[in-house]
Amino acid sequence: MIFAYGFMKRKIFSVFYTVSLILVCLGKIPLFFSSLFSMESPQMFPESNPSLGPALSAPQLLSSIRSPKRLSLPQTDSTLEQWDLEKAVQRALDANPDVTAARKAIEEQQGVKMEFKAKLYPRGGLVYNFQREQSSLLMFLPTVPVYPLTRTSWFGAIQVRQTLLNLSAVKEARQQKELLERAIWSSMDVALKTVAKTKQAFYLTLYRSEVVRIREELLEVSRLIMQSSRRLAESGEIPNYQALTAESEYRTAQADLFQARSQMIQAQEQLRMLLNLPSTSEKEPLPLKGELELLSFDVPFEEALKIALEKRTDLNAARYALRAADASVAAAKASYYPNVDLLLQYETINDIYVLYPKFGWTAGAQGQWGLFNIMENEGKIRQKQAQKNIAEIRLQQLQMDIPAQLRQYYAQFKKAKEAVASQELSVKAAEQGLNQAVNLFKSGETGWVQAVTARQALLKARLGFLEALYNYNTALADLEYAVGGQFPPGYHAPPSP
Repeated sequence: MIFAYGFMKRKIFSVFYTVSLILVCLGKIPLFFSSLFSMESPQMFPESNPSLGPALSAPQLLSSIRSPKRLSLPQTDSTLEQWDLEKAVQRALDANPDVTAARKAIEEQQGVKMEFKAKLYPRGGLVYNFQREQSSLLMFLPTVPVYPLTRTSWFGAIQVRQTLLNLSAVKEARQQKELLERAIWSSMDVALKTVAKTKQAFYLTLYRSEVVRIREELLEVSRLIMQSSRRLAESGEIPNYQALTAESEYRTAQADLFQARSQMIQAQEQLRMLLNLPSTSEKEPLPLKGELELLSFDVPFEEALKIALEKRTDLNAARYALRAADASVAAAKASYYPNVDLLLQYETINDIYVLYPKFGWTAGAQGQWGLFNIMENEGKIRQKQAQKNIAEIRLQQLQMDIPAQLRQYYAQFKKAKEAVASQELSVKAAEQGLNQAVNLFKSGETGWVQAVTARQALLKARLGFLEALYNYNTALADLEYAVGGQFPPGYHAPPSP
C-alpha cells in the first residue's frame, strides 16, 4: 500500500524548504532510532566487554593492524641487513600477504557498513523527464479548447528524502556493525597466526644454521678419525674392520651435512616467504641475528585457559558472527513493518495540456507496506534463523575445542621442557668426558683417537640439545597463539643466570 500527500504552496513552503536545506547541510535532521548508531568513525578495536572479554592490548600487533605500512611490493634487500626476531615479526605484520588481505577485509566491511547506514540519512537528487509526442498520437488525444496542444512535455524536480520509519534498515545497519567487529577480530587472528609462524620459522632457521655448523665440525672430526684409523690398520695396530667402520661414519657424516644444508635453505626460504622478501639470485643469504635460548615460562594451565576463553581472537570473531546473525534475523522480521519517508521537492511541470510551465513546492510523506509477501518474508526469516543456528554451533564447538587444544599444547610443552632438561644433562656429561679424555691424552694415558671420539660425542649431544630447544620454543609460540597473544608481561624473558 502506497500513500502520499502533496500540495502546492509556493510562499508557505519556500521558507520550510530553505530551513530544511540548511538543516540537511548541517546534518541536524533527527533520524529514527539514530541513537543506536553514532556518526563517529567505528572503533578499530572493541573496548572491554564482560561477554566478549577485554580488548587486546599487545602494542606491536595493534599498531600494525591500525596503522599499517602500505607495502604492495616490498623492496627490502635482505642481504644488506641482519634480522632479529622483533624486526622479523614486525616485517611480517607489515608485509605478509595474508595479513595485508585481512586488513583490506576490514576496509571492505567498513565500506559496506557505510553503505547500509546511508539509508538512514537524508538523500536527494535531481529528477528530470522529457518526452516528445509524435504527430500521429496528437490526432487521437482529446483536445481542450482553451489550451492548445504542445508536442513536448517535461518534468523536473530537486528532491530531498529523509527516512522516518525503516526498521529493516536499522537492523541491517546493526548487522553490518557486528560484521565489522568480526572482520577486525578475524584480521587480528590472522596476524597472531602469522606472528606464531614467523617465530617458529625464525627459530627453525637459527636451529638449521647451528646444525650445519656442528655437522661441518663433525665431518672434520670423522675425517681425522678415518685417517688415523687407516694408518693404524696399515701398521697392524688395529683390525681393518675398525678402519672401515670409521670410513663409514665419515661418509654418513658427509651425507648428514648435505642434508643439513638443504634443510637450512628450506628454512630460510620459508622465513623469506613469511616476510615477503624479494629474491633475485639462486643463493641469496638471509642473515639472522640472535641464537636459540631457553625462554622462561611458568603460567598455570587454569590461568592460561581463563585468558584464552576471554581473549582468543577466533573465539571473539565467532561471538561477533553470532551477534551479526542475530541482527540479520531481526532485520528479516522487520520486513513485516511499513517504511515511511519524508519528501520535499521543488518541481517544474510542462505537459501537452498546459500552455505555460508551472513551478511549485511539494512536501509530504510517502510510505510502503508490503501486505502480500508473507511467504517471501517467512523464507527470509527461516534462512537467517538457520544461519544463526550455524553460528551458535560454531561458537559452541570452538568453546569446547579451545580447552582441548590448550591441554594438547601444554602436554607438548611439558614434553619439550623435559627433553631440554635431559639433553642438557647429556651435554654436561659429554663435556666432562671430553675434559677427562683431553687430560688423559696430555698425560699419555690414552690415545689421540679416544680424545677426538669424546669430542665427537659432545657434538652429537649438542645436536640433541639444539633440537630439544627448538621444539621447546616452537611449543611456546603455539601456546602464545592459543591464548590470543595475551600472556602476562615478562613471561618470555630469558631466565636469570
